[in-house]
Amino acid sequence: MGTRGLSAGDSPPQTAGSDVTRQLCTALYARPAHLGGPTPWGETRLLRLVKDVLRDPARTVPSYGFDLVPVLMHGVRVRRRRLLRQVAVVAVLGLVVAWAPVSALAWLGALGLAWVVGSSGPSWALAPLIGYWVFTLVKMQEHDSFHEVWVRSAQLPFVLASAVALVYVVDGVVARSARGRASRDGGIRERLPSAGPRARRRVEWVGTRQNGIALPYDVQGRFIGAGREARGAAVIRVPLRPGQPERSVVALHETEVLESIGAALTAAGHGKGGPGSAEETAPLPGFSVARVLALPAGLWLERSRSGAGASETAAGLGRPERPYLRAQCVSWQGQLVVSLFVHAALQAGELRLTLRPQVMAPLLPLPEPVSPAAIEGLRGAAGLWLMLWRQLRKVPVRQSDPAERDGPLSLRDALSLPEVSDLHQRGDAERHVELMQAAVLNAVEALLERHGFATEAFSDRRTVINSIQVLGDNNAGIQLAGGVTLTQVAQTAPMAPAPASTEGVLMSPGFPRRDPSPEPAQSPGSGISIGGDNTGTAQNAVGHRLSHITQTGTSQGSVPLDSLATLLTAFRADIDHNAALLTDPEALRDQTTVLAGALTDPEGDGFRPALRAAARSLPALVAGTAVQQTGEALVTAIRQLLG
Repeated sequence: MGTRGLSAGDSPPQTAGSDVTRQLCTALYARPAHLGGPTPWGETRLLRLVKDVLRDPARTVPSYGFDLVPVLMHGVRVRRRRLLRQVAVVAVLGLVVAWAPVSALAWLGALGLAWVVGSSGPSWALAPLIGYWVFTLVKMQEHDSFHEVWVRSAQLPFVLASAVALVYVVDGVVARSARGRASRDGGIRERLPSAGPRARRRVEWVGTRQNGIALPYDVQGRFIGAGREARGAAVIRVPLRPGQPERSVVALHETEVLESIGAALTAAGHGKGGPGSAEETAPLPGFSVARVLALPAGLWLERSRSGAGASETAAGLGRPERPYLRAQCVSWQGQLVVSLFVHAALQAGELRLTLRPQVMAPLLPLPEPVSPAAIEGLRGAAGLWLMLWRQLRKVPVRQSDPAERDGPLSLRDALSLPEVSDLHQRGDAERHVELMQAAVLNAVEALLERHGFATEAFSDRRTVINSIQVLGDNNAGIQLAGGVTLTQVAQTAPMAPAPASTEGVLMSPGFPRRDPSPEPAQSPGSGISIGGDNTGTAQNAVGHRLSHITQTGTSQGSVPLDSLATLLTAFRADIDHNAALLTDPEALRDQTTVLAGALTDPEGDGFRPALRAAARSLPALVAGTAVQQTGEALVTAIRQLLG
């Protein structure tokens, strides 16, 4: 099966009517569950994301696990209804002004005075408003020529508030009805709402490119829109030397490697055994194989806006485009998307195989309505007055949103959980990565053997890679090492004055690092790099001798308190540095204060409850913010300390 025959634009079977598509369409009609700062499913944030996509469709990355077209069409309808609601509020305001123009002018003066002194504090902002209203109550008792003016001035705030509340109540009832229809029909294109010609053209433009083959990656080495790295990228370097002296080797080409890998992945995904195997297993859910081209985010955006796209003739090393095979499983009705990106390069007499697994976690929980539609409408009206009050006090609106940055935009990344939390979903993700990875390694080994190259060292490392590359950090569960089952093993490599010469495969299944640091120098030959800074020179990991490796067993909760304190300090410094970009930096500072207090008394009764509470709340607070990296690193350390 050639790579040119691989599907690059077909939607996975669970994309069109997936649960993710329905949930995103339904969320657009949700109303705020509480007053205060913005929430992940807040109306303003969702509509801003939709607006960014429609304003610049070229920013939208390929969609995995859902169909973006219904989401955008429902977003157009919600934006239209929101505009209608704003027009109704303005009309109500105009009618109230026409009813009492003099009183409205007086209240406008009181609001202006409140705005002038509002930055000094809430009491100063309230003084002109309450003072004028008390003044009108007093003057109402005097039956002079201005008696009607004072009466209407006292009534005007209540009349205006009641009229605006009525508008929001009607809007809430309509939104609740639309929410129910979207929940039933979300994702079905035949029942999509109408849109204007300009918006429809942009939505169609996005629809034709949401399954494209060009994929951007960020400075962290993560493919944008494909989720987060579940495991670090595994890099295997195979020296191409003859397996048998009397047998000549056949030249190997990169396209042939990718074709063999694609065929093996397709067979494994559809439940067929590997080469020479007659066994059949259950097919992987929502499985597809496609050829993609990865580009730096800036170059990808530049080409998307210019319409140039990515070159189909992109070579391997030395070019900004890098061809990958993408094997993908879409399960749990689109909530779980597991992708394995495979790249192969032949250079300097060796085969360099790179495996990059990424997992897209389920969406953030969508809150269900807990009150009648009329109550939601009243809450929306209260939110309008709260926004007016913040304007009077000159409270800056701080929002950290991926849509504000001029770069590739993924709705799914912005609205997904920071990690897979469900036990069974996490197990499925690990199993899918292992199965796809095993298919790739089996295919490469079989191809090397057919071409007459030595495969002994590659066969040994193939067993190790699935054992060492585990979720976590430096605790690697080596299942097979010299015939002994070892678990929770941390490997470190002391510098040897004269390391033994080795032959075989250089394999570095590293883990994602928040603050990359230079790796220690490795000895020539083969090695294993775990966790980014622990290196070991492994001669043969299965049934053979292990040298220059110090193995130490660690139990759960192996993160020392001083390391956790260091991460906490870095997290707080990151909060202070990016305070202007955060929605609620004080809430994050409160979390760090509680954690700092708990760390002062590790033996206290409140130590572990404080850590558990932080581990539960911090992921949602830092998701999609400027402090996400340091926050997630802190959460990971807390969970390891708790065990």
